[in-house]
Amino acid sequence: MKALRFSLILAFVFSWLGGCTAVQQPVPMDDALWSEKQEVIGIALVDVPKPAVVLAGQQGLLDYAVNSGLAAALRSKVETWEVSSFSEVPKQVAEEISARGYKTKLLEAPIALAEHQETKSKLGYAKRDFTPLKQEHQIDKLVVIALVNAGTFRTYYGMIPTSKPVAQINTLTQVIDLDDNRLLYYQPNTQNRSAEGDWDEKPEYPNLTNAFYQALDATEQDVIAPFRAPLLSAQ
Repeated sequence: MKALRFSLILAFVFSWLGGCTAVQQPVPMDDALWSEKQEVIGIALVDVPKPAVVLAGQQGLLDYAVNSGLAAALRSKVETWEVSSFSEVPKQVAEEISARGYKTKLLEAPIALAEHQETKSKLGYAKRDFTPLKQEHQIDKLVVIALVNAGTFRTYYGMIPTSKPVAQINTLTQVIDLDDNRLLYYQPNTQNRSAEGDWDEKPEYPNLTNAFYQALDATEQDVIAPFRAPLLSAQ
């Protein structure tokens, strides 16, 4: 089940990026990000989607229609969940990078991926062309932070649920060299949280709601962590 869930997540992320077939594996933080303090590091957020209910697994059209109808009450609640705090993550990342002595520039408007041309599938390079932002914003590197999707995730076989709904948040953080669109960092992140106790307490779903906000907080910390200034060793 975990393998199935992971493969579904990867498929969602890659189709969201632009439908590429090459599977980009995580790229650890390249020292090139920290090697030139005179360069300006831009930080940008991708448009944040609203929380949604994801029904995954082997389902025909009729199966999906029935399952979607049965999930209507949950969907009504999930769509009220707030992810506005995630919009503050780029600002926190900028503060952490600045604390390390680097020049930063926070891009005020969220990035719309559709406005950036897809590139040929080439591992190690961003799947969208962000290089025009170098001249537009006078930046050399770009941190792109994206909340890919958020809400609940549940698997089915036909009309039969094969798991309980879990709160799930998927993000993707990239650092891109704007000279050539090369990836200096590439990290998908998934946070799953199961409800503590009964998940199906309509109409408010308090346990599942609480799990969602726990997942959101953990996600935000995971995204920020690689950019934090290292703590000085105690003398």
